Amino acid sequence: MVEFLHALLQASQNVFLDPVNIFWICSGTFLGIVIGAIPGLGPALGVAIIIPFTMHMETVPALLFAISIYDGAMYGGSIASILLNTPGDASAAATTLEGFPMSKKGKAIDALMICGVSSSLGGVIGDIIVILFCTVLGSFILLFGTPEYALLGILGVIIVSRVSKGAFYKGIIAGLLGLGVTTIGIGTMSADVRFAFGIWELYEGLPFITVLMGMFGVATMSQLAGEPQRTIATGKITGSRLNGIITALKEWPLIIKSSLIGLFIGAFPGAGGSLANFVAYGEAVRSNPKEKFGEGNPKGLVATESSNNAMIDGALLPTLLFGIPGSGTTAAFLAIMILHGFRWGHSLFTGEGLVILLTIFMALLFSEIIIIVFAFFTARYIGYITTIDKNLIIPFVIIVAALGVFTMRFSFADLAALGIFGFLGFIMNRYGYPIVPAVIGAILGGIIEENFLRSLTLGNGPLIFINPFTNPVSLILVLLIVFILFQPFFSAAKGRLFNKSKSS
Repeated sequence: MVEFLHALLQASQNVFLDPVNIFWICSGTFLGIVIGAIPGLGPALGVAIIIPFTMHMETVPALLFAISIYDGAMYGGSIASILLNTPGDASAAATTLEGFPMSKKGKAIDALMICGVSSSLGGVIGDIIVILFCTVLGSFILLFGTPEYALLGILGVIIVSRVSKGAFYKGIIAGLLGLGVTTIGIGTMSADVRFAFGIWELYEGLPFITVLMGMFGVATMSQLAGEPQRTIATGKITGSRLNGIITALKEWPLIIKSSLIGLFIGAFPGAGGSLANFVAYGEAVRSNPKEKFGEGNPKGLVATESSNNAMIDGALLPTLLFGIPGSGTTAAFLAIMILHGFRWGHSLFTGEGLVILLTIFMALLFSEIIIIVFAFFTARYIGYITTIDKNLIIPFVIIVAALGVFTMRFSFADLAALGIFGFLGFIMNRYGYPIVPAVIGAILGGIIEENFLRSLTLGNGPLIFINPFTNPVSLILVLLIVFILFQPFFSAAKGRLFNKSKSS
């Protein structure tokens, strides 16, 4: 407890007293709001696009900048939902159900303030809960060793493949593609050169940042280029800031309930903000049967937005505990951690690691304050963000991605790979293959291989993974992997038998 309180005090000083960190938190939150407000971008692209540039930053400012972008973008997504009826990201989809009708009634500013207050309070609730349970989580991590981390990486890729949008086999193929990228170059624990085809630039392998930037940055911009530009007459944004704030605060029980829903759902890898968004909205509808929804009910906005920002804390838990990013945004955040020499697990819950961990969540608290202030002073003019011409955004993002990738190793081969993976990501989007499993596979592949080979060495063979006496947690993970991997086939076979017996 003494160590925890000391780390919490130091984390508070890092966030609220260090001018450099304050600058990066404010900058990240503002940038995230802008990115989230532009349809087609979203938090995953926002965090991904800054990754190469964080390499030249100190560790703590880089992490705080990234997490603030994530937090700001989650609120920013509500802006486009309210004003354009087009969510800036999938996690703001349910916000359109009540936000846009309120906007048409002349209460756009009310809706924006309700979202700002609800997002902030939801995030604060999630932050406080996670901070208080840090010591408990740290003790739980002691159950995991090298074999468990190898299996957790495999489990993460499979889970995200399973729950991603599209057919299960398409998700698995995407995940295998990402894992395959990590086999290029010199082996992790050997001197063997694999799949380099005599190209010396490939001896060091392909940086996962190149894969991530190509599939998130270039592919997303290619997709955005084919979508129509959406605009709004910003002069028609009307409403009351004060009414919006009062309306949100009156619904404090709903904020607490929805925040807990977002925190809980976010902790499941692959669940994502869209699921938390709709579950919280559905619960608000269920618990208020006498009220009409879908016509501008403020309770719908309160529920969706408070769950959104609390979901961030939940989504960070599997990433920080086990290295299993449940979404594209947490995958990009994990990439920044790895670039700065961080590893998830027990090291983040003791000593200096605990200080940095608490600093991340304290930064989220600070970011929530910035969101409320930003929403209050810009509510009447914030619609201008949604009018930014996509023909300016697309080349800007692609140029930034190319510069970021090139400056990592000053390699033209990396630029070529950026284009290849951008094209591949575009094709995957077109034909329903999810991108997130591929990106997560590219990030975790090297770590999975390293821990897997080390486990084989330590256990003199694969029995180390299924020994119930020495590695019970490992055995549970193996059984879980098998169940998740083959469950669709079992369900399909059961369905065929049921239909056959019914017809006979």
